[in-house]
Amino acid sequence: MKRVAFMTMVAIFAMSFSLMAQQHNQRQRQAPGEMRWSAKERAENLAKQLELTDSQKTEVIALFEKQDAERAAQFKEQKEKVGQDRDARRTEMQALREKAVAENDAALEKIIGKEKMEQWKTMRAERMQKMRETNRQGRRNMPQPR
Repeated sequence: MKRVAFMTMVAIFAMSFSLMAQQHNQRQRQAPGEMRWSAKERAENLAKQLELTDSQKTEVIALFEKQDAERAAQFKEQKEKVGQDRDARRTEMQALREKAVAENDAALEKIIGKEKMEQWKTMRAERMQKMRETNRQGRRNMPQPR
């Protein structure tokens, strides 16, 4: 009897680890085009970093929600073009992204002002540089296919 109870406990313990691992993987996976942070979360983060007023924060939330809707529409449009030349789609998407960033920065600058926008651009550039370094290091440490 003790042996059966012990084996049952071991089985339950082993299954709990596999279930936790599956739940962790499900949280990490996202639908393509889905943002990791909501517009409100990103606006709150921006407001905290740049010390924005409540009215500025509200306007930034509205701006980010509009941007998310436009990005989702772009993603849906690009998804329909799957059969086209990959390089052509890539250059088109890069051009659209650069245009969108410029428009978004202009709209954000109207809300938060020039000084805070410069702070934001500096912080964004630092974050991008850190991501690039991390990606380069990750690729170097990855085992090479044989």
